Amino acid sequence: MKRILLAVLFLGPTLVSAQSEDRVFDDRWYAGVMGGVARPGDDRLTESTTPYFGAYFGRFFSPNFSLDLTLDTYSADFERRELASAGITTPAGFSRDFDIYGYGLTGRYHFGDMDNRHRPYGLVGLGIAEHDNFLDEGRDMYVSWGVGIQSKLGENVRLRTQLEGRYDNDRATRNSDNGFVDMIASVGLSFSFGEPPRQPQPAPPAEPVRPAPPPPAPRPKPEPEVMFEFDSTVLFDFDSSALRDEARAELNRAADILAPRDDIILIEVAGHTDSIGTEEYNQDLSVRRAQAVADYLVQNGVSRDRLRVVGFGETRPKAPNDTPANRQLNRRVVLSILDRAN
Repeated sequence: MKRILLAVLFLGPTLVSAQSEDRVFDDRWYAGVMGGVARPGDDRLTESTTPYFGAYFGRFFSPNFSLDLTLDTYSADFERRELASAGITTPAGFSRDFDIYGYGLTGRYHFGDMDNRHRPYGLVGLGIAEHDNFLDEGRDMYVSWGVGIQSKLGENVRLRTQLEGRYDNDRATRNSDNGFVDMIASVGLSFSFGEPPRQPQPAPPAEPVRPAPPPPAPRPKPEPEVMFEFDSTVLFDFDSSALRDEARAELNRAADILAPRDDIILIEVAGHTDSIGTEEYNQDLSVRRAQAVADYLVQNGVSRDRLRVVGFGETRPKAPNDTPANRQLNRRVVLSILDRAN
């Protein structure tokens, strides 16, 4: 009984400490079968070795602790000579079979990291042994202990090899104050159910905050493409913004070319003067002359939406205003393309 209490005391702290683990581990349920050889205790009066079979069902409750429900059996034969030497009378036609059936709980503490392929362990178990022989058909408590090693054969399959001692308090088969100790060597193969848990992946490092790239530099506006340049002396009389009759032939040619050109989206009509007179007057005169040309183009088929009227006065001379010939060059109206269709 003292040994049983020691086993319970050993299992209790192990179970409690197992619950305190908070690591991610493989806690799937598994089932397995095992087979091997049992060597009954010498005082059982049976043959020395016998086949051993069993099955188990359990799971890990922490990275290091597992608990199994174990069902097993082994059957030995009484030795007639041993029975006779012990003074046990055998009835006529008796069966030599000595069958033991066990069922109980077995706790294992696995050493090493849970990701290791091979992990040694120690075990302690507590259960009930049923005896079936011509001397006894009853139940007794047993305590087991042992060592073993568990090996991973894959994500779902594990191989277990162990050596176990089992104390069986079988007082009915043969009166013994000390009970019996059987030794069992076995190999087990288990299969885990479901998908294995995955270790949480660390969060990727935060991307460094990069300043936004500067906006691209604005594309420089293309220089206007000059299509027509008219001498103001041909289009207008001196100090006038009314078109002369001679101007119509020149402007008709421009209108005939520009009106059907849908690819030309915007046309600038710019008026220029020489430096005779005040800047304010020349500015106003250049605008009025440009407007007169634009109005004529509209009357001859050019859309007003395509025209932009502007006057530059004397601010953009083609030549210095120092001679009559140069001043005549500066008096002009220019038609330029500002925008085309893509």
